[in-house]
Amino acid sequence: MIDCVSISTSHLFTGNPIYEQHRLRHDCIVQRQRWKVPTVRNMEYDQYDNPAAWYLVWRDEAGKARGSSRLYPTDRPYMLQEIFPHLVTNTAIPKTTEVWEGSRFCVDEKLPIEKRRRIVQELIIGYLEFGLAQGITRIVGVMYPAYCRNIFMRNGWDVEWLGDVSRSEEGYKIIAGSLTVSRAVLKKVREKTGIYENVLHHGEQTEMRRAA
Repeated sequence: MIDCVSISTSHLFTGNPIYEQHRLRHDCIVQRQRWKVPTVRNMEYDQYDNPAAWYLVWRDEAGKARGSSRLYPTDRPYMLQEIFPHLVTNTAIPKTTEVWEGSRFCVDEKLPIEKRRRIVQELIIGYLEFGLAQGITRIVGVMYPAYCRNIFMRNGWDVEWLGDVSRSEEGYKIIAGSLTVSRAVLKKVREKTGIYENVLHHGEQTEMRRAA
């Protein structure tokens, strides 16, 4: 299961999933990929880690984050709009409650490859479950082209490119992409991955209310 958590709902969860995803991001983004981004006490963060953000956090039995991603509405300033607008050349930069930005997609590379693959698949299904519940029609973001193929396209979710490939400050190839959110896409991804159960966990009190 994946914790679907925001600052306003973090009290519904055991442990601290938001803290855990900041630690995982530090391991993946700062230590391994050498991104030049803010850190504090072995946590990676930026200006979009605020009350508007939602996090999908895959934690193991010990409560340690092994996979995570962030979702953020585009009706307020967001990363693609403010930092990477030059990547969007095929369309207008979105700014609506129906389009959200996905970012900080991380999976613990120390895990066995089959475990990493399963976490990736659950995270993208989590994107779709969250998007459908929130009335989101698209998820946009800055991606590595290779990650797009291995994370989304390989698992049945087609990516629409919003511009051409560019280079990040660290020298990586990057591109802006858009993912359509629909029940048809969720069905296709479930068939491709073989994961038919719901993957999102919204907190202990929420789950108890649903079961009552």
